[in-house]
Amino acid sequence: MTVSALESPQLEKSRLYSAPALGGLALGWVILEKMVAHMYLVTLIYAGIPSTIAYAVAFVVGMLGLIMVWKGLEQNEVRGTWMGFVGGSLVWVFWFEMYLHFIGAENNFALAMTEAGPEYLLKSDVAALFAGDSSIPRPYFMGEHVFLQSSTLFCFMLMIYMGMNKDIRCRLILWVRKIFGLRPGKPTKGYKPQYARVAATELLFVNWFMYTLMLAVNDERILGLHHPVNYVSFALVVLWSAIIVAKQFKQKEAGLAIRYAIAVGGVFWYLPEQMVLWEIFREPWVFYNVFPVTASVILLAYIGLMVFFWKTPVNPETGKSL
Repeated sequence: MTVSALESPQLEKSRLYSAPALGGLALGWVILEKMVAHMYLVTLIYAGIPSTIAYAVAFVVGMLGLIMVWKGLEQNEVRGTWMGFVGGSLVWVFWFEMYLHFIGAENNFALAMTEAGPEYLLKSDVAALFAGDSSIPRPYFMGEHVFLQSSTLFCFMLMIYMGMNKDIRCRLILWVRKIFGLRPGKPTKGYKPQYARVAATELLFVNWFMYTLMLAVNDERILGLHHPVNYVSFALVVLWSAIIVAKQFKQKEAGLAIRYAIAVGGVFWYLPEQMVLWEIFREPWVFYNVFPVTASVILLAYIGLMVFFWKTPVNPETGKSL
């Protein structure tokens, strides 16, 4: 790219790299990633792959994700964010989600609603259920959900400790600080974030927080699937999503647009997940054998946006998109 192009970026800049298209594409990419992630999990868990092979694949791919985040520490803001998001996604799906499945499958912690109230199912009961025994009550939480729910306190405590970092720029943490008048100190002058680490960490905590919120409102021991508070929570997330989606479309820089979309997509994803639990629709990204065309479009669109953001024109002096 020539010096004149850098001095006149409007000559090089596509409308797709400008607001509102940029923010919309970044949000679309993040939402598509969640759909593709479900395809990964369904394939590894339910496609008949021997468990030893499935867990071995998960370990290797998760390791590749971690390496990608590490390599991203050396990149500019756009590619560092890209590598943090993609690598962090692989770590979340293939390490965290598959590890929770492993722990849940090896322990008797599935919860089902019976006439006597919520009860744990034995491992043999779960096996009989999946073998077609209709006398076994269907669990509303599998073992992995119980274990993930038990991590709620760890999630909140780590978020609190992160909030004590004076250099943190998470919008949610900044908003909470403002409400309670918390000031951990002046930000470090000239501090340059490691964007790959920031993106990967953000994805981890947003996914974790929203999962624990969903598990809390759907737990029959706390509220339940059709409890009025559950519907109120859904309405509040709709409002929350509307506010931050509107801000997402105002993003003008690719790296920031992707990082902001990680949070926006994480909050928004609560809505289709909850609607699935209410049996409003079936997910084509889970039942991709039933919806092969839709699933193929999702996968191709995800890959297309990966390429699009990887090729983002970047100012070599600032590391930001043009």
